[in-house]
Amino acid sequence: MLNSKKPISYDDLVVQARTQNQALGELYDRFHDQIYRFCRYRLYTTEAAEDVTSEIFLNVARKIPTFRGETEQEFRRWLYAVAANQANAYIRKTKRRHELFTAAVRAVESPPNINLHNQPAVDWDTLHQALKQLKPRHQNIIILRFVEDFSHEQIAAILSLKPVTVRVGLNRALKKLRKILQTSFDGDR
Repeated sequence: MLNSKKPISYDDLVVQARTQNQALGELYDRFHDQIYRFCRYRLYTTEAAEDVTSEIFLNVARKIPTFRGETEQEFRRWLYAVAANQANAYIRKTKRRHELFTAAVRAVESPPNINLHNQPAVDWDTLHQALKQLKPRHQNIIILRFVEDFSHEQIAAILSLKPVTVRVGLNRALKKLRKILQTSFDGDR
């Protein structure tokens, strides 16, 4: 058979991406939408998510030659760690966190399509207001767990934490979120 190439695995692409732009481009194509979605949930506005996603992939392109991982899973963990750090840096740098959340609540272009395990409809304005009251680490944990559907172990690797720290942090974040939302609903009555 002519031109019968064996498809390249994502693990092979990770190794090749250190020296080959085409392999890095294929990894970009594979992960761009996921990283953009993560940024969209962390930053709440399309413009900020687009800017930060671009910055993330520029950083990855600069640092990929020194990346030591050899598997798709290692690359994914590293990529989400870069994304989490970049999103946090963006929030700190802009010093407009409150403005970002307020603008997002006002201009919710389309509510995100999250499967919350068949729960009733979510009031996104209220949820975003409640989420912004959490620490950035807790916001990351909640989004990685419930939007990106990562396991505790994967989140731990992304955020450079121990899995038990993720479990405890998630539990605390959910309790605080529940309390915030309960207060919000009680105040509306």
